[in-house]
Amino acid sequence: MPPLEIRSADSLLAKRVFVDIPFRLHRDDPEWVPPMRAAAYDRLSRRHPAARHQEWALWTAHRDGKAVGRVAACRDSLFDERQGEKWAWVGFFESVDDQDVADKLFEVALDWASRRGAQVAVGPANFTTNDELGLLIDGFDSPAVLMTLENPPFYQRLWEDGGWEQVMDLYGYQFLRTSTTLSERQRRLLERLRERSGVVVREMRMDDYHAEVGRFFDLYNRIWQQNWGFVPMPEAEIRHLAAQLKPLLNPRWAFALERNGEPVAVCLSVPDINRLTIKARSGRLLPVNWVPLLLQAKKLKHVRVLVLGVLPSVQSVGLGPLLYSEVVTRLYEDGVETAEASWTLATNYRINQQLEDMGAKRYKTWRLYRRTL
Repeated sequence: MPPLEIRSADSLLAKRVFVDIPFRLHRDDPEWVPPMRAAAYDRLSRRHPAARHQEWALWTAHRDGKAVGRVAACRDSLFDERQGEKWAWVGFFESVDDQDVADKLFEVALDWASRRGAQVAVGPANFTTNDELGLLIDGFDSPAVLMTLENPPFYQRLWEDGGWEQVMDLYGYQFLRTSTTLSERQRRLLERLRERSGVVVREMRMDDYHAEVGRFFDLYNRIWQQNWGFVPMPEAEIRHLAAQLKPLLNPRWAFALERNGEPVAVCLSVPDINRLTIKARSGRLLPVNWVPLLLQAKKLKHVRVLVLGVLPSVQSVGLGPLLYSEVVTRLYEDGVETAEASWTLATNYRINQQLEDMGAKRYKTWRLYRRTL
């Protein structure tokens, strides 16, 4: 067998090869959803706001002149400061079904992380819990939705045989219009809860978008600050993401629950444009692939619920069921066929149970692994 070569992808040309590798490996799979190349280049750009507190490196694997895999590693000083840890994040992983390729990629990423003071490596993540993350281990029969990762089933074997151990599972829940409903008893209980709690629903004001982004994501950081693996999103990153999401947002699916005029729970959902981009097999929007996105995105009847949470200080009031029931209500009122809520931590028993009580089905699982350095 020809020798395997690991190359650093630090030049412009090498980065192009890095971004192109999943297209080379998965292009013959009709169910594979091609990532948008522009999004990959944006996240890997040194001008991305996260570069202010992150350092990363990229590598590609080559055999007999062909690219057969890739990997990236990241150190995030903001995460380490917030969590009191010294973690490295390993992600953007792709490989042919060859343990030697995977092992050599892991080796170069872990060596880089160790030399930069990391004590633990966690992955796959592109690059932290504020980005796409997790290895899909269950739910391969359903297409990947916007901003979630997908991979062939054999990747689980590559990671586990490569010495990685499970550290956390992430769940994806799906609301189906055809099977998700609330019983009359549930509706009566929820109405009494709504009256007793004094909450009202307020949709995002698109004409005040700049201020609304600040309100929504301030709430985001407060809701998830105690979660496993949490790292706060600085304002620059929040604004960067908000600018990308704005063309997709429907205020019907971006709303907050307010109590005494203060937001205490939030739902932020976007159309699942993967239903459209799966046809853009090149991963490029130009010259013509942007047309269906522009014309059809807001007409899609499939959404991904990106943010769905309640402030810890008011969870005892029972606002979780009210928030989730609002999703079910809008599912029916807007004719939406599917809504995926992801990710929730496997250890977040209360939220997971409440989602199931509202009729959501757990249909996907992503796994995060760790290695001690």
